[in-house]
Amino acid sequence: MVTHLPVDPDVEVGLGRLPVTVKRRLRRLMPRRVRPHRIWSGPLRGRRLVTSWHDYPAAILGYTERPLLRWLQATVHPGETWIDVGAHYGYTALALSALVGPRGRVFAFEPVLATAGHLSGTRALNDLAQLTVVPLALGELRGIHPIDVPLVRGMADHVADGRAVASDRVLTVAFDDVWRDISRGDRRIHGVKIDVQGMEIDVLTGMRDALRSSRPVLVVEIHHGVDRTVLLQLLADLGYGRRPDASEVPDEDHGSSYLDDRSYCFVPV
Repeated sequence: MVTHLPVDPDVEVGLGRLPVTVKRRLRRLMPRRVRPHRIWSGPLRGRRLVTSWHDYPAAILGYTERPLLRWLQATVHPGETWIDVGAHYGYTALALSALVGPRGRVFAFEPVLATAGHLSGTRALNDLAQLTVVPLALGELRGIHPIDVPLVRGMADHVADGRAVASDRVLTVAFDDVWRDISRGDRRIHGVKIDVQGMEIDVLTGMRDALRSSRPVLVVEIHHGVDRTVLLQLLADLGYGRRPDASEVPDEDHGSSYLDDRSYCFVPV
């Protein structure tokens, strides 16, 4: 089954309807200092997130990722193990940690060292012993490989399209190479969230063994430039696809177009 996580009209309350150029100009005026903030609204209201108004205003306001968070609330169970690939400042990791509870585990992969450090601060502020921050990028190649990536608002972005104002060197590994060592003896995985700005195929290729053994549910945000045919064939080869019932999440009828910057759910068949 593949399910599209629909756009939430609540998100439009923020800057969502403004032209991109206007939003970028407004963002330049916002404070760039990274510090703890209390989330204003939404499912994570009152929790603390280390970020800046410039980098992640929608997270501080509580407007971001609401469709995804609702889907997670209906899907994630206490005691489960979830992998967050491309964790950024940890908004989704914060939600996952609350849902799996103290008996569960969340492993948040964030390759930008400064951002991973801020995510560790969020972990400490919210007393999340179940959250492990892993400062690595995931890819398909075996071994450890340094790569230079463009940075956009504290995030490694391979589809930055000229928006990057800096770059950073990150370490890339295949998930299958490191999972045995960091899983602390329990390699079961119940779910994987992937938001890696154009590196979706590489990440999935590097975790083939784990996907075949654990059969977790996947939620993948598909970005501009990602070859949909190659991605879907890879998922099919790994045993992921559609199933008859669509009971998990309400679906918007976009056919097979797989729009840019939208999250889709894939499950074993």
